[in-house]
Amino acid sequence: MNSAARRLFLFFFSFAALTACEDPKDIGLELQDENLIGTEFTDTLTIQTGTVFQGDSIVSFRTQPPLLGQYIDPVLGKVRASTITEVSLNGSSLNFGAGARADSLVLTLDYSFKYADTLKAMQVNVHRVTGTFDERTSYFTTTPFAYNAEPVGSKAFLPRIDTETTNGVTTKKTRLLKVKLSQELANEFMAQSGQAGLASQAGFENFFKGIALTVPEGENASIIGLTLNSTNSSLALHYTTAEGTARQHNFLLGSGDYFTQLTSDRTGTAVAALQANGSFVPATETGGDSYVQSGTQLLTKITIPHLDKFKDLPGNRIINRAELIIPIKAASAANNLTRPQQLALYETNNANQFLRDIAGNLRAVQQDGINPLFTTYPALVASSRKNGVDYYTMNVTSYLQGVMMGMKPNNGLMLGAVSSTSNSDRTVTIRPELRPYRAIVTNNEANPVKLLIYYSKLQD
Repeated sequence: MNSAARRLFLFFFSFAALTACEDPKDIGLELQDENLIGTEFTDTLTIQTGTVFQGDSIVSFRTQPPLLGQYIDPVLGKVRASTITEVSLNGSSLNFGAGARADSLVLTLDYSFKYADTLKAMQVNVHRVTGTFDERTSYFTTTPFAYNAEPVGSKAFLPRIDTETTNGVTTKKTRLLKVKLSQELANEFMAQSGQAGLASQAGFENFFKGIALTVPEGENASIIGLTLNSTNSSLALHYTTAEGTARQHNFLLGSGDYFTQLTSDRTGTAVAALQANGSFVPATETGGDSYVQSGTQLLTKITIPHLDKFKDLPGNRIINRAELIIPIKAASAANNLTRPQQLALYETNNANQFLRDIAGNLRAVQQDGINPLFTTYPALVASSRKNGVDYYTMNVTSYLQGVMMGMKPNNGLMLGAVSSTSNSDRTVTIRPELRPYRAIVTNNEANPVKLLIYYSKLQD
């Protein structure tokens, strides 16, 4: 390696002029590889944080799980979720026989997720959809969709997900939500027996375009995640034949189109000013706290303002590893507002908007050892607890290399909740998490966000 290339690769390893050598703090030490023992480190770089509203809505078309409910977060305000879904005919040329009469029309919903105060009953309203899904339309969490304001059925219930352990294997057992719909609608279904409305899926969609699942505006309880494609979820028409035999036909959910609408209202909160895309509230104005809330697009901005200065420092020191240590407040068991299961760090510009690659993919910090220009191996933030402190950790070695080599701008990073899929080629696909988890990042004197850089000195 020639001297110019060597300087380009190692320029950011020079810290002797700015840092003192000391023993690493307890948090983060267990993250070292064995070959890092005996190295020196610094954690004195200034880290600034704050909360960003990233106004780009999230694609929610057929995203799992579709959500329903509303709760009021004491810190971040109201979060509301509704689901719009088609219903499938489950057959063709349906004919229930001459003289058959409708007994009832019952919607049964399976669910596999609950969030917030599930000790309060939540009321579910079922509306008849008047709009039509369009294959040319992209459906986001903010996409409007027409339905009748007056519900055709309502039910108050307590969300419950029980567990059952058999031979050491624990499985979830949901108490199903059943909503009886209006008799008028049941009669309409029966009137279509042998008619165009029950002849084919296209005819059925023309007769019955689907349902919208909502909760009342004043609701303050919880949000559940529906399992529409469960064998337990259906819209069942119960009827009696002319001969007096009780029967039913199950119209199916989950096989057609559906999406989640998700909104938030932060009025009266410390981050009420976050309205426009890219708007920012520094943690210095919120007591050192910043926030991550999935679904509503609240992210924590993390900035390392003096990082660029390292490239001009003399000396030869090589970085072995760089870790971000991000303290978070412990989740309250009382309100069940748990933190995200997975997070990623996204690259951003000066306007606090996501950067994207040439294919339009969000640019996330990549796994250690991966070319920082790649976007197919995103690193996921790990959650841990030590010495009574909850924190996230993130290996940012590849990202720092990219910044210091001039391959990436130093505009900071945005911490956001994601869901991930591992692919057969060992790449990872991430997408914004829809479920409304939230985390509170602290960055104060007692619990600061830190960048730990482990390095070795090179002999000249």
